Amino acid sequence: MASTATVTPVHRPEHSHIELSGLGETVDFLERTYGVRMPISTRRQRRATNSLLVHTRTDVGPFAIEDIQLLDDVTVSPDPLNKVVSVSVIHGRLSGHCDDIAGGATPGDITMMSQPDRPHYSQSQDLREIVVLLDPSLVAGVANGVPACRAPLPIRFLGFAPVDAAAQRLWQATVSYVKDAVLADNTFATPLVLGIAGRLLAAVTLSTFPNTAIADPTPHDRNDHQPVLLRRATEFIEANADKDIGLGDIAETVCLTPRAVQYMFRRHLDTTPLQYLRRVRLHHAHHELLDADGRHDTVTAISARWGFMHTSRFAAFYRQTYGQSPHITLGS
Repeated sequence: MASTATVTPVHRPEHSHIELSGLGETVDFLERTYGVRMPISTRRQRRATNSLLVHTRTDVGPFAIEDIQLLDDVTVSPDPLNKVVSVSVIHGRLSGHCDDIAGGATPGDITMMSQPDRPHYSQSQDLREIVVLLDPSLVAGVANGVPACRAPLPIRFLGFAPVDAAAQRLWQATVSYVKDAVLADNTFATPLVLGIAGRLLAAVTLSTFPNTAIADPTPHDRNDHQPVLLRRATEFIEANADKDIGLGDIAETVCLTPRAVQYMFRRHLDTTPLQYLRRVRLHHAHHELLDADGRHDTVTAISARWGFMHTSRFAAFYRQTYGQSPHITLGS
């Protein structure tokens, strides 16, 4: 029987920053932060700076993004982190291996360093890196199109290098957007937006690094289904549009596979379930704008409350649907 795990609940972004100079206090801090044993050794005794570790983190539960500097030649061999971890190197060098798969990066590159449930070994030289940590059940849920709490674990990564340069650029752009736009503004970082951002990071990680997730449709997924199931699906979407729901939740409600639900929406409504969800959320945002007070409410806050991560894209979608800018609706 496949194992299951419950994904960590989303919470408001928690920001932290610390600088440490001693090896002992660095080890203690990292073991507390990641909850695992983390042996560390350094090879140089003299550093250009007094700091050994500079660690900045934004944590929302199912995912975290970190900016880490290890200002020495450092060897780390931690126990399994129980996270899907991908890394972008800004400065210095990083190399290592896990389960006979080698990983490594120099400035401008991205890599993975481990399987979520396996120990790994890494070496770095005067490293600065951006690190994305994802709950494995979140990644498995996105990969299999089912709710994270029911997702089989673990997804296995077949290599730690990106599949191609285009995939690397997309990963870097996505992480930069989530880090610098979504997580930087607490008004914008609503639970709905954070849930979408987590699934976006999981999806781009799965598309960037080779893994065992199966994406090919089965013959069953192309079977037609009765409109009553479509009605149940749309009723579920309309009743839960203010919650962090995805394709897996919709499929579970009507007891179909995610691909079958997609086919049903395409056949009968000429749209996808998530496009339908977006339209329902836009409808609610529209009515909230109509009722809002322009002296106190903002388009950014209202759009974020309904899960729209990018205000300009929300405005374009709004104009396409309602024929005017959301700012005009708010000010009327």
